[in-house]
Amino acid sequence: MESKSKRRSLTISTHEGEVPGKSTHPEDSKITANHFANPTKKTSIKSPIKNSEEPSMKPESKSAIASIWDIESAGGDSMQSHCQSVGNVEGQGQEQEVMLETSIFTGTSERIEPHRHYGVYLLRNRFDAIQLLTRNTSSSADDYGEQRVISEYREMRCEFRVWSPFQSKLAAGIMGGVSDLHLQIGSKVLYLGAGFGRSVSHISDIVGESGMVYAVEQIPWAGRQLTALANRRSNIVPIVEDATMPYKYRYEVPACIDIIFADLPPSILIRALMLNARHFLNPGGHFVSYLHSPNSQGVVFNKDSFAAERRLLKEKQLEPKEMVLLEPFKAGYAFVVGVYTRKDVTL
Repeated sequence: MESKSKRRSLTISTHEGEVPGKSTHPEDSKITANHFANPTKKTSIKSPIKNSEEPSMKPESKSAIASIWDIESAGGDSMQSHCQSVGNVEGQGQEQEVMLETSIFTGTSERIEPHRHYGVYLLRNRFDAIQLLTRNTSSSADDYGEQRVISEYREMRCEFRVWSPFQSKLAAGIMGGVSDLHLQIGSKVLYLGAGFGRSVSHISDIVGESGMVYAVEQIPWAGRQLTALANRRSNIVPIVEDATMPYKYRYEVPACIDIIFADLPPSILIRALMLNARHFLNPGGHFVSYLHSPNSQGVVFNKDSFAAERRLLKEKQLEPKEMVLLEPFKAGYAFVVGVYTRKDVTL
């Protein structure tokens, strides 16, 4: 009886000491013991940087807390002053950068200089790079996305438009060193092959409100943009016609043109220039044509490459006076300035 009661007491005590929800199997107890013996094994894989960033749970001593407090109280003002000084230095640098950037766009009278060609100006920035400018005569905010420069020029606040030689053959000819463009205020200009009107818009600035630019373009979708440009500039007349058929627009262009610009394909350039000169150009008037030579590998372009085109111009009473190569801005192109030698026919 005593042995039975001992056995019952042992079983009761073991059942009372079990944890609910856990198995009493000996293998399970081994697994759980091995699994939960070191709970920090997973965190030991972390990098030492992350472990060092985590705050330690050990309480700091009073001496350590006091030393930290002393350092913070003693060096707080110096740290604040150091941050303020760094902020002031950075702020000064930013102000200087802003002033340098705005000096390019606003400009000064010392930076903007008049070019030898009438109506053309030069802008020298802080890197001593040269940009061509024309004085804006339009009230529109934008013509084709060009950069604007506002400057005090000759005691007047003026707005200038940057003229890139990589986007305009006429600007490339100016940068190439052409001696005379024969453009003055009040000039009557006929531009064949006006395209989107980039060069036309700058010629409009040069000739002023008293001058007139007749822009001929055959492609309809380019003519629409040219018409939109003419709506913003009163001295531009858009003509969407074929440049080889000047009789179609003879009522829109007067027979008193001072200079003709021809920017056309080589196959029709000389013929279109000759026909328009006979219809509209004054005797003794001038012309500008952009001759193009087919690009081939290993060929160096020079003035002799355009000898055949110059000879053909002379046969059409268009005497070339000056030629400038447009490299590196427009490879394979030559800028030719000449005079119309046909005499006026008197009846």
